[in-house]
Amino acid sequence: MAFEAFHRILCALAMAAVDVVALTKKYFEVWNAHDVAGIKALHAAASTLTDWDASHGPTNEDVAKGIGGIWAAVPKIAIEINDVYTCGDSKTCVANIKVVVDENTTLKVCDVIVYDGAGLVVSINAYKAD
Repeated sequence: MAFEAFHRILCALAMAAVDVVALTKKYFEVWNAHDVAGIKALHAAASTLTDWDASHGPTNEDVAKGIGGIWAAVPKIAIEINDVYTCGDSKTCVANIKVVVDENTTLKVCDVIVYDGAGLVVSINAYKAD
């Protein structure tokens, strides 16, 4: 019984220690490296990514494959972070980003990113400004 209580406390502390800003910066660093294996590793086993054009999931393998397809189709694509908005200890944040598709096309996007207690991405919903 004491072990179970101790384990619950440790899990609660680990969950409280999720730094969504640092995780988001790391996520886009890996994204800009066009690293399929790296993106897969940053997503929870059960995860999704939905944007204005497509949905990928329900696994991290599906998400990584979908993002890899974006990189293959648009080799110069890169993301610049403008701001990351947080709310207390919430494991959800909003990343205000600039998606540089190529030298002629830039998109204003907000990603709503949900992390789990281990700091892995559970879901991303991306919204593009008109």
